[in-house]
Amino acid sequence: MKHFLSESALWYSESEFVDPQGNIAKASGESKITVTENEILNENWAEMGSQRRINNYRIVPVSNTEYHSESLNPELGIQIGQFNIDRNIVYSRFCIEGTELNGFEVIVRENNECRAFGSLYSANQLVNTWKAALVKHE
Repeated sequence: MKHFLSESALWYSESEFVDPQGNIAKASGESKITVTENEILNENWAEMGSQRRINNYRIVPVSNTEYHSESLNPELGIQIGQFNIDRNIVYSRFCIEGTELNGFEVIVRENNECRAFGSLYSANQLVNTWKAALVKHE
């Protein structure tokens, strides 16, 4: 069964970010997944209006069901994460080194579409939540 990180592919995304007051910001973007023998690269960007956010991740498999990640050029600092795989679902948790920022994301794949849901916190204070729909392009 395939999950979001199981094969090289280009994914188009439409996302919504919601702050604690309920304000919604919409974004469009791409995630390019490149799977090699020793690592997975996730090069992604999202545009909210005229602002483009880029996050690139190097992901290293520990086992068939666990991966570790580090962001390569984060805006907020070095993001360290862990992915756990259950069939077509990727569960991830992460923190930003040297800060109290932390969060999680769950990505569920059905055929050539994924749905993602996540939250970012500063310590225990909610910064924002998000949801995204991703469609495989190639």
